[in-house]
Amino acid sequence: MEQFNLEELLSTALEWIKTGGPVQWIAGGGMLVILLLMFSIALGRRRRKRQAKRLAPRLVLEAFQISPLGRDASFKVQNTGQAARLYTLSIKGRNDILVKNAIAGHEILGGETYRILLEAAGQKKLDAGFTIELSYLDQMGNVYRQAFPLSQQAARQPKLVKFA
Repeated sequence: MEQFNLEELLSTALEWIKTGGPVQWIAGGGMLVILLLMFSIALGRRRRKRQAKRLAPRLVLEAFQISPLGRDASFKVQNTGQAARLYTLSIKGRNDILVKNAIAGHEILGGETYRILLEAAGQKKLDAGFTIELSYLDQMGNVYRQAFPLSQQAARQPKLVKFA
């Protein structure tokens, strides 16, 4: 593997600077300005993403209960962070489950619990073999998606889907 020689690199750069004319100076300076702008934009975006993750709502699975007949279920989610506005709900693993109450637009403040009522539409009774995936917005307009695999009784970390 070839090692970089700093002295050789500096001497090559100095030779290029000495032999270059105004056109090369302007082009080199323009490229340097563009690189610095791209670097500062990337740093700013990374900082805003870290701040968004730090201030994100934190939804946790409080309870999942299936009725004795197995036709209805109750899914409780608690917000332990900043306020969240529910956006969508999708169910992975089952296509015969209906959601009884409205989801979109409901706001869950910090420390509050929201209950989602589910009903089996087919012949098969409800069990914990599916995943509920919630999408929600924070106060800054960032969109998060979080999966709640009911067989594990624990929520996965929220994923930042759209950064405002």
